[in-house]
Amino acid sequence: KIIIIFTIVYVLLLGFLFVITSTLSAQNTGLVPENSDGFEKGDWRNFRPHYVGNSQEWIRPQFKINDSNPIAGRYSLQWQGSDFEHEWIKVSNAFYLGIPVHVTMDIRVSATDSDWSVGLLLMETFDRYTGIRITPENNGRLTASLLDLTKSNLSMDVSDEQLYRLSILRTGPDEVSAQLIDIKTGQTLIDLEGFSSVSPEALGIYVYTGSDSETIIDFDNISVDSAPYYMDSGTFVRSPKFVVLPRQPDMEQDQGNWVGAQSTMKKNGRYLMWYRLRDNRQRGRGYGFAESTDGIHWSKFDDNPVFTYDADKYSSSEKISVLHVGGLYRAWYAVNVPGTEYNTHVTPGSWYTAYATSKDGKNWEQHGLVIDDTYTKDVVALYIDDKYYLYSIRDNDKIGIHTSDDGVEWELKNTIPMGVHRHVAATFVEHTGEFHLYTSGGFAGVSRAVSRDGIQFGPFQQVMEASKVGLDDWADAGVTYLSFLTDEYGKVKDDRELPVYYQARNTWNNNIPGWRYHGSERVVLAGSYDGLFIGINTTVLPNGQYKYHSFPFEVPRANGINIHASREVEINLKAWQPKAEVLGEGQLKALSPKSGHSGQVNTQVQWHIKNLEPGTRYELELDSRKIAEKQADNQGTVILTAITNGGNGSIPFKIRRLYE
Repeated sequence: KIIIIFTIVYVLLLGFLFVITSTLSAQNTGLVPENSDGFEKGDWRNFRPHYVGNSQEWIRPQFKINDSNPIAGRYSLQWQGSDFEHEWIKVSNAFYLGIPVHVTMDIRVSATDSDWSVGLLLMETFDRYTGIRITPENNGRLTASLLDLTKSNLSMDVSDEQLYRLSILRTGPDEVSAQLIDIKTGQTLIDLEGFSSVSPEALGIYVYTGSDSETIIDFDNISVDSAPYYMDSGTFVRSPKFVVLPRQPDMEQDQGNWVGAQSTMKKNGRYLMWYRLRDNRQRGRGYGFAESTDGIHWSKFDDNPVFTYDADKYSSSEKISVLHVGGLYRAWYAVNVPGTEYNTHVTPGSWYTAYATSKDGKNWEQHGLVIDDTYTKDVVALYIDDKYYLYSIRDNDKIGIHTSDDGVEWELKNTIPMGVHRHVAATFVEHTGEFHLYTSGGFAGVSRAVSRDGIQFGPFQQVMEASKVGLDDWADAGVTYLSFLTDEYGKVKDDRELPVYYQARNTWNNNIPGWRYHGSERVVLAGSYDGLFIGINTTVLPNGQYKYHSFPFEVPRANGINIHASREVEINLKAWQPKAEVLGEGQLKALSPKSGHSGQVNTQVQWHIKNLEPGTRYELELDSRKIAEKQADNQGTVILTAITNGGNGSIPFKIRRLYE
């Protein structure tokens, strides 16, 4: 019996160690840019329209998906002229555009008039861009212009239904070139060169058609070849996998189908999201549900909305916050009473917080208002140590902090004046035992304050801004409605690996009244990461900062180790098991030596390791040779140092525990 029990325990222990080892040696190499778009999802989730014309009318863009005669594949993006004069940029910052960058796009034009133009832009802002634009002449020729400091152009003969490839290449500190290519023959028809100082932030598809134009333009096969992707440690960065939950499919109201104001959690290995539905006719029309196995690819529930507000009492609904406590999903959400009619829509009146519960997150029972103080809106709830905490917009330009023992009866504990309408996000960090409160919008980007008790918070400091141009470029609220990927109580383990979803908001100013002014809202992924992550190629800078070569979403973090270098080095920590004999191993690539005032300059690399066994000795192997050996101090800390000249390229390293 003893042998059997021992065997069972041994097998279970091996299984446990295997799981731990597999986790910490995971080959998830993070997220990298997907720098192409053939519109093969049957939508334009990576792009949104921005009006640049001069009309005083409320003009709707004429973009649609062409599934009957695409340039390639099953779909193309298509523009059709109309009664109005149109001038739009279909803009996107969903692509990584590090210089040098080369962008191409295929187009097909069918026109009976010459009152049209089309182009491909590299945009730093809406006022600073470079690119190529083609415009027909009345004599049947086509002019291609390079939009840069030189403003060069050339013309050529053109035939209808011709397939062209527009190409723009931005290199070096100021060089730019552009080509017009015949797709069928591969011949370069026009080659333009010039100078530009634009640092690209977004792509722009430019289109112009005059009034009563019947011109049809198809776009396809957008491809970006750019410098290697990097992201900085310790800062909030948008994921290169930009859109994770696109807006609803196109309906009659075109660009007005919003998704956002979401609540996200990870429970039992599944990713869950509840979000607000909205369109250009109805400000808020209930809540949708989506789930995912990886946090990136989401499936929307077939029977959305999962619930709506009571239309006899309220006129709209907004942000939702969901926890799972005591075997129930519990949702707090915003509803408002009707306001006054203004420009064909209802302006918000008084906002309140309502409450609903569900056993499965899909079928909900509503329990009415739980906070009827005016104005309490767009709450986020946490459940910490048997107490509920609720953070909300209060009286339009303040933050309200409430607590409750049951999630139903709430007591206002604190009010923080903000000076402007700002949305709220919050989480509890188990690593530090701190509450983090975030506010977004109001031309101040995203700010964070910290608290030990969840009620009294320190000063707010800005941590993220809206993009200059793109899907989230609205300066007032481009990055808003943040929802951290928490557990079912609203907690995160460590704020050094902190993914967050937010609603990307933008504007395409064309005299749209009121809240319709916004655009096609999407849910996107961002995050802040610090430290070393298993399997992520990382550049270590002399100032201690890391630059990750991919976005380390859901990649295991190596706790207790940091690497410092006197010169830039590239590290890949492939495994980290601080309790094992071999603590860690990976690859190291240093710069080649150079000559300095005091002789040859090599690179010092130091492995700073904490939480070890005090008094135990550890050694560092570099390229299979023992380089350093040291004893951990009384705090369990050791620093192992190597000097390398980088002459052998990428070399392996290993950190080993020494036994007496």
